[in-house]
Amino acid sequence: MAIETAILEKERVVLVTIDGIVDADQIEAMRRECVAYFEETGIEDVIVDMRELESLKNAEPGAIVDLGSSFKNHNITVWSNTAVLMPLNPSAYEQIELMLTIELNRGRGLMNYVESIDEAISWFEEMARRVSTPATSGQFKPPS
Repeated sequence: MAIETAILEKERVVLVTIDGIVDADQIEAMRRECVAYFEETGIEDVIVDMRELESLKNAEPGAIVDLGSSFKNHNITVWSNTAVLMPLNPSAYEQIELMLTIELNRGRGLMNYVESIDEAISWFEEMARRVSTPATSGQFKPPS
């Protein structure tokens, strides 16, 4: 029944914790809050911890598709990285998997399913190293 959003200052990550039964309005409000954090702080990495999510309130497939599709309305940058701790509840897992698939098809940035917050932070660090390190393999070399 709750969605809490916080900034992990040291890690420069937005942490979203979702538990209980949540509705579309709560998800939409969380998206707006994340966008505000992005704009205020420049942070673009998000951990979404849904391990304790029991269900989306209106869990009909059409409503889940609509919720996933509305992701694009928030103008969340495709440069954001999202680490997701999926629900332990099998029914909630299926609901969220459908919603996230729709979001990815609508232009969500990189996403990774992780098992812990520590694993998420390690993934963000790995992604940052990839961006800051110039690629050397596969570069075109003209014939001598």
